[in-house]
Amino acid sequence: MSSRATIPEYLYLGDRKAPECYVALCLRHRATYHSSAYLSPSKAFLSPRGQISDMSPSKPSSLVKGDDVVNAVEIKTTSGWVRGYEENFDDGKVFRFVKIPFAKPPIGKLRFRPPQPIGEWDGVQGISETKSPVCPQWHFPSPGFNFSETNEDCLYLDIYVPGKISLERNLSVIVWIFGGGFIIGAANQYRPQPMVLKGDVIVVTINYRLGLLGFFTMHDPLLSGNYGIMDQIEALRWIHNNIASFGGNPNSVTIFGESAGGMSISLLTLIPSNEGLFQRAISQSGVVSTVTFAKKEWEIRTKDIFLERTNCSDKRDAAETLDCLQKLPVENITNAIMLPDIMDFQNVSYQAGGLYPSVDGKLIDEHLAYPKSPEDKSYTFFRSLDFMSGTLDGEGNMLYMGLTPDVQKKYNFSVTEKIPKSVLCEMTAPVFVNNAVGNVPELAQEICDFYTTAESIDAQSNKVCEFHGDSTFIVPSNLMLSTHAKDNPQANTYQFLITKTRPFPIGGDPPSWFKGAGHADDLRFFFNFSDIFQIPDEKRKEYDEDQGLSEKIIQYWTNFAKFGNPNGENIPLWPSYEINRKQYIIFDTPIETAENLKSEATDLLSRILETGRRHLTRDEL
Repeated sequence: MSSRATIPEYLYLGDRKAPECYVALCLRHRATYHSSAYLSPSKAFLSPRGQISDMSPSKPSSLVKGDDVVNAVEIKTTSGWVRGYEENFDDGKVFRFVKIPFAKPPIGKLRFRPPQPIGEWDGVQGISETKSPVCPQWHFPSPGFNFSETNEDCLYLDIYVPGKISLERNLSVIVWIFGGGFIIGAANQYRPQPMVLKGDVIVVTINYRLGLLGFFTMHDPLLSGNYGIMDQIEALRWIHNNIASFGGNPNSVTIFGESAGGMSISLLTLIPSNEGLFQRAISQSGVVSTVTFAKKEWEIRTKDIFLERTNCSDKRDAAETLDCLQKLPVENITNAIMLPDIMDFQNVSYQAGGLYPSVDGKLIDEHLAYPKSPEDKSYTFFRSLDFMSGTLDGEGNMLYMGLTPDVQKKYNFSVTEKIPKSVLCEMTAPVFVNNAVGNVPELAQEICDFYTTAESIDAQSNKVCEFHGDSTFIVPSNLMLSTHAKDNPQANTYQFLITKTRPFPIGGDPPSWFKGAGHADDLRFFFNFSDIFQIPDEKRKEYDEDQGLSEKIIQYWTNFAKFGNPNGENIPLWPSYEINRKQYIIFDTPIETAENLKSEATDLLSRILETGRRHLTRDEL
């Protein structure tokens, strides 16, 4: 026999029936190698470059095949073969696997139904393009959200692996769930290569159904809603079952997300059936709160408008209604309910029933925004996980960005100059109290008094925004952290606050009076947005200085993903969050620590939430 031989398209190394050889090799392009490399019952497989590497045959049947022509690697999962492509950077290489299906397409008879497991596919999944499909959603003319195309067949995930792919690596895994108010966004906006390379972790980004397609409910078993949350869970199941094939550790999975993604993360930790799918969780600028769940009256209103506009309102029962909705063109659904239908422009309140999570009595059995005793059984799974949560000090920028011309006219101001106290006392505080408790004017007055200052017009404007940030993001995060930390020796708890402002804010420069790092300003520390945002020349120096802080934050996050503890070499100590001191880290230059973040605001707003919990009945939802 010649010392060199041609490898056929499908070649098995040794006898697959023999327990000592459980590795298969498949080449898409014929190539020539030394015959001794493949004719003996060895432990070898071809790496992406076509080189023989060591791999133990006793591991699960993760089947890897290489392509020396296009620098691609193909991996056998429980669902079938997937293909990834090599990307080279100054500090290493990444293999990206884009458009990997984790559930059957939610189209036709699977529209408005729980996601169905993908099963096994023929051929090879994974595309050479860098962006996977975007789920149908409203058109939102903003950088990063101005998608030219969407596709209802969108339940895909993208996997990013640092360096070589090998079962032996057993890398920790971080799963990203994007935000966007449960109505906009996509996995393909976020390029996690900086975190992958600097942290030496696998990062997975996932899609989920949005808006009506993800959350419409008739409170009937056939149309129960929460499909978007179910999509997230189905993606986590696929990851759990398959990530070892990519060199990942299914027992070291951290989920993290921001805004609605952060709310999703905390919600997933409160669903006990998720046990085993992940071990750690990071909620950024969002946990379950009164804005996470729709009231039942809002959902009924949305249902009536939606069914009337789609000519599905005359059906005899939920089965006929579902059949009617499943036959519609997808754009008829996406555009059936628009912003003017769910927003009161006079007080900037949203009544978005059917567009975000609901209490369905099954997946979500109760209104989780109202804290209970940490010993309550609903927190058992949550308190078994390592948990990190945090916010930015200027989360209230979401308020000034949403103040409509109608509101400015009504209260006689321009947001570029100020926000008067009347907006707080007559609008935002009463709306919060009404959503949390009901119409209780004296509680709204307490909020008005607490956030009133005589210091200056600018200071009062910031106080109005501060209440929005506190009530929507910071106080709910504080309450969830305390629930996790109290008398809980089995898991670690950490809190952060980001005060470092973005060199060029996503929504444009804020009004001159506004202070703080705005909502979503933290995303730049984890992801590469160079294909979305161009860095102005005058901001280049600030941006470059930002990278040092970014590297430290990535080190904290990936340490937490690996060990449940963010601390490590060459970074300042991050104290754990303990119920008696409530210490947290402040990300700025320099990094500092403090304790008892917004303690007085937390006392006030938690007391109001407790009042709401006592008045709450399921019928009111």
